[in-house]
Amino acid sequence: MATITVDVTVPDALRPVVDVAALPAALGDAGPAWLVLSEDGRLARWTPTTGEVQDVARYREERLASECGGGVRLRLHVSRCGRWAAVVQDRGRYGTVVDLTTGSPALKLDGGDYCCETVPFALAFAEHGGRPVVVHRTDWNRLDVTDLASGEMLTARNSPDRDEEDAEYDLDYFHGALSLSPDGTRVYDGGWVWQPWGMPAVWSLTAWLHDNPYESEDGPSYAVYPEVSEWNWPVVWIDDGRIAVYDRDDAGSGTIHVLDPTSIELRSPGVRWIKAVATFPWPVGDFGFFTDGEHLLIADEAGLQGVDITSGQQVFAIDGFRPARQDRHTGTLIQVGSANARLWTPPEWTARAG
Repeated sequence: MATITVDVTVPDALRPVVDVAALPAALGDAGPAWLVLSEDGRLARWTPTTGEVQDVARYREERLASECGGGVRLRLHVSRCGRWAAVVQDRGRYGTVVDLTTGSPALKLDGGDYCCETVPFALAFAEHGGRPVVVHRTDWNRLDVTDLASGEMLTARNSPDRDEEDAEYDLDYFHGALSLSPDGTRVYDGGWVWQPWGMPAVWSLTAWLHDNPYESEDGPSYAVYPEVSEWNWPVVWIDDGRIAVYDRDDAGSGTIHVLDPTSIELRSPGVRWIKAVATFPWPVGDFGFFTDGEHLLIADEAGLQGVDITSGQQVFAIDGFRPARQDRHTGTLIQVGSANARLWTPPEWTARAG
């Protein structure tokens, strides 16, 4: 396993960096490109191998993040095609989708402020029928999907607050961080329920957009994993059939749960549980989860560890490398500091949809 990292200088024009997200490489690009959100609201395309910086848009949010507060942090998302980006308020209420070809806002997002300080802003880019769409929170307990080219909402349905016939779909569920399976067909939701308890959920994006606008509430593909108590801890899709989720208990013990979203067990009428294929202990700490498509990659204070997803044994390590984001196109991981960035690319990688 090649574990050599590459160090580059962060251009002065981009500092201080708030967040980065991968862009697809354009024809003729010399290596991976990243969209950078700077503290002054600049959105710029940066190619680390050449140092080239190209301004593409500006972000400015004039709406208050939340009436409750809660440590709001701006988070950057980019569509797989590279045309669309979203800047959202994790632990806040608002966000904006920007068309990077024009630099103009394309969609204003409002996830509501009821307990929004408890979760990242629920958002993920996806594709439907070859067209880019965005999955986003429109209330604490509701997700919708918007076609970005047309602005059409693809999941229109009655609100249970206004229609008693739809009251059965009124979830007692606070939507959390979203992520798509590598093939782009399933949505993972790291949300929680009263009284506060983590409740990861997975459902079919295909069924949601083709067959049933209520699929994200209680559709036939919707299943949960109630065996974790916390939420907002790291999670990553290893492949289409395995999701690694971290949890820790009140006693201070940590556990990694490996879930198979394709294996569902009916526990009681209307309640479908995702099966775990492995669990193993892991120390408590501040982690980031990534993957090379085979191993779980855990970033902590010491560096990056490659972990066997079945046994939990470390198989390689890169000391001092603590990446924050991963490029879904190339697998490249990036750690951004105040003046420098460090990158590492897994030897083998299959491009991912989400």
